[in-house]
Amino acid sequence: MTPELRIPSAAAVLAPLAYALPPAHGEPVECDTRALGAWAGLYGLSISARPQRLAARVLPGNELLARWVTWQLAYDDWCDEGSGSRDTTVLDQMQGRLRDAARTGRATDEPLVAAFGDLWRVTAPAMSPAWEQRFAARMEAQAQACRMQAVNRSIGRVPSAGEYPSLRRDVFAGPGAEIVEGCLRIEVPGRLHATPPWRTLVEAVVDVTAWCNDVASLGKERGDPHNYLRVAASRIGVPAPAEWVADRIVERAEDLTDAAKALPEAYAELGVPDDVEKVAAALFGAPRAYLEWLLESPRYQ
Repeated sequence: MTPELRIPSAAAVLAPLAYALPPAHGEPVECDTRALGAWAGLYGLSISARPQRLAARVLPGNELLARWVTWQLAYDDWCDEGSGSRDTTVLDQMQGRLRDAARTGRATDEPLVAAFGDLWRVTAPAMSPAWEQRFAARMEAQAQACRMQAVNRSIGRVPSAGEYPSLRRDVFAGPGAEIVEGCLRIEVPGRLHATPPWRTLVEAVVDVTAWCNDVASLGKERGDPHNYLRVAASRIGVPAPAEWVADRIVERAEDLTDAAKALPEAYAELGVPDDVEKVAAALFGAPRAYLEWLLESPRYQ
């Protein structure tokens, strides 16, 4: 475990960043909280972090996204604090069960796997095999990054400044963009995925949200080495790591805006369907939605 790192309050660091992030997509409309709670209860999951508030800001009124967010928060906690947090064998076994649930439609009684199986049965039938392959590839990249984190934790190693951003991106994102597509029932064509503006959009969305999360979760992590503030302090020697990370968030938000401005030209050149813009708009507003949720959710207070 790395030494304790103290910073100004997370809210004091995060709240001023709102000006740098584009507004969330539409007015927030929550799904039925009772229905979400009943679904989560079937699988022993909690909605105490108010996942419906985050989903309401990204895709207003979309209950399926609220369920996915609920699952993702539980899975994130399991990877960071559960039995797989320092054991690559346990991580591999979990990944195998999730893979089987997606491939066969059958899930174990284990809460995380059973909930994932239910979400997959609702989401995947409306999507193409290409989307399923992208989803699986994102899950595998996430699993590989979680394995690296488990090794680092076991030896108390803080990632280097060069490796941390991509490691954090893979762990934090998972199939997040694909989930947004699935909840909207809109697929982003492969020819657009390959363009620099779309890649930058997706990666910058993840970086900004993940780094905001790092500021908010520092106190909750009890010395976990996988935090950009710890990397800044111990690997770079930054004297004010919270302020340094805040500056990186602002810079990355500029990349996000530049990518969004370049997308219309890519749409026109590639003949992309108009409804793809709904996916881009949801992703573009996701960092601001996440920041606002961080500041109000009891998960980090």
